[in-house]
Amino acid sequence: MRRGFAQGGGGTRKIRKLDRARHVPTTHGRPDALKWAQAVADDIVAAQRLYDSCQWDEAEVVIRRLLKRDGFKQPLTFDALGSCAQFQGRMAVAIDCFRKALEIDPDYSEARNRIIMILDAQPETTIEQARRERDAWWRRHGERLYAKRRPHLNARDPERPIRVGYVSGDFQYHSAATVFHRIALNHTEQFIPFFYSTTPYNKYDSITNAYIYHPQFPQLVGSSGWRDIVGWPDSLVVDKILTDEIDILVDLSGYTAHNRLPVFCYKPAPIQITGWGYATGVGWPAMDYLIADRVVVPEDRQHEHVEKMLYLPSVIDYEPVEGLPEANPLPCLSGPPTFGVFQRSLKINAEDIEVWRQILERLPESTLLFKGMYCDSFVVWIKERFGAQVAQVEFLPVTSSYEHKCAYQRVDLNLDPWPQTAGVSACDGLWQGVPMVTLEGERVIQRTSMSLLASVGLDGFIAQTPEEYVDLAVSWVTERKQELADIRQGLRARCDASPIRHGYLEATETAFRNVWREWCAKPLSLSDARYRLEQVAS
Repeated sequence: MRRGFAQGGGGTRKIRKLDRARHVPTTHGRPDALKWAQAVADDIVAAQRLYDSCQWDEAEVVIRRLLKRDGFKQPLTFDALGSCAQFQGRMAVAIDCFRKALEIDPDYSEARNRIIMILDAQPETTIEQARRERDAWWRRHGERLYAKRRPHLNARDPERPIRVGYVSGDFQYHSAATVFHRIALNHTEQFIPFFYSTTPYNKYDSITNAYIYHPQFPQLVGSSGWRDIVGWPDSLVVDKILTDEIDILVDLSGYTAHNRLPVFCYKPAPIQITGWGYATGVGWPAMDYLIADRVVVPEDRQHEHVEKMLYLPSVIDYEPVEGLPEANPLPCLSGPPTFGVFQRSLKINAEDIEVWRQILERLPESTLLFKGMYCDSFVVWIKERFGAQVAQVEFLPVTSSYEHKCAYQRVDLNLDPWPQTAGVSACDGLWQGVPMVTLEGERVIQRTSMSLLASVGLDGFIAQTPEEYVDLAVSWVTERKQELADIRQGLRARCDASPIRHGYLEATETAFRNVWREWCAKPLSLSDARYRLEQVAS
């Protein structure tokens, strides 16, 4: 999972948290101290094992048992409980747990990261509410670090090779890496890349029985540009970035797991950019730019963001898994319609399900396939909300990434969740010939699928209201199914010719060069000039 006892992407991103508690309860004065300590250790090991194997219902039971013990009402325990609640679809409970963690330790930034990500994905969250949570993060965790920033001594030559630093916990086989690895690994000689990796050691996928570093990244380990910064204090990472004379520092994680956002608060590079790993931006002044396109952030709405927009042709650069089969014939040409929701639990909410239920009600012969890493309680939660249509709902088993994408062969049309729409998973569907019906929204997180559909020329799948969403889903698999069949066979070619596949590196390097030129053209402040003179004199 993505972040910690985890937040974000699929179910394979975890880092051991209960076994590194910040506030360790004491056994002093206990007559049964050894027995008590052994019972605690057994519970910690059991909770971690259950969590790592995605048995979140079972892990919750053990974590609640820990909370009943003296001294275990601590941030990491509430963090673990909140993460389980998130996977169970109980978002209000999850937020309450994370806020309890912050009550005990206001500096526990991981809990605030998770609150931001959950609130981003809730239908009732407004732009102003999302901004307030980011402001709270900045005031508590960033402002004091920003006050320690130093002037930048980078040579102001606008046409020299640019030194670009990429900071990520996703130098591994994960959806985020499929977005940025083609750029980071293929720069022209005018760009010198550095990689600051916070990817945990020994990341292992129990489903595929393989270590999950992205196949392109192991070649970098030990190279002159590779920096394994796992466990480094922020100040040491900042010093290394300054020593490396990075001109443009790119955050590829946002608020997702293993991020190093505090490093960016020190402003160690003249230009700092966030994007690709988490599309909504961090929302504070130390970050200069947010990677976007003109669909996810229209030009007349840039004022809603603290960061300036770094506009690219698409918000996502997509690299498909090699060897996937070509699109098969549209299933509903010869049978009843089949819809697909291949999304994680955080993106699915009661409003989505009610609209999907109405679609099934309109088409009683149709089926809706869910595919994701869901615990039993979440499956029950989903089924309860489909009511009389529950017999039309099917849950597919967890498989390898390759088999997961091949499962689109059963699907005629994807049903996009909202407000957090699909990202890389939408690209996976498009590559396999399966477009999605999506609902246009106001926030960035609501517009990614809309951007991707516009990129491949499929605006006819974008709904303005929930009612139109239902109508579109029904019509595409009934009276318009021959048109949908033709789209299916040509979608891979559309993707290849679109901004999500074609010319993305060139556009990125042009954008990087332009913002670098802008920085070089800015006059030195008096304090920066004085600092430079002091450095020369010393």
